[in-house]
Amino acid sequence: MGKLEKALELIKSGVRTPEALAERLNTSTEEVDGMLKILESLGYIERVEIGPSCESCPLKKICPGSCIVFKGNVYELGKKAFSLDGDDDF
Repeated sequence: MGKLEKALELIKSGVRTPEALAERLNTSTEEVDGMLKILESLGYIERVEIGPSCESCPLKKICPGSCIVFKGNVYELGKKAFSLDGDDDF
């Protein structure tokens, strides 16, 4: 399994930030940023736009309830990722 596939599997399992992905993949955040750009351009993931209020925040379901100002990027699976069956290559 290549790094792109590993990154996608981690995102599927709930890892959402470049920093967390870099830690799990034992690589730099710069390399992860490049992988995320590739996965995003291929439609496998989508960057989550974080709104100014809790009501519009896509992280509302997993948020502990205290509002913080998040300044990073968060990614979720794109529509194309749901069509993968394990045999598909990038």
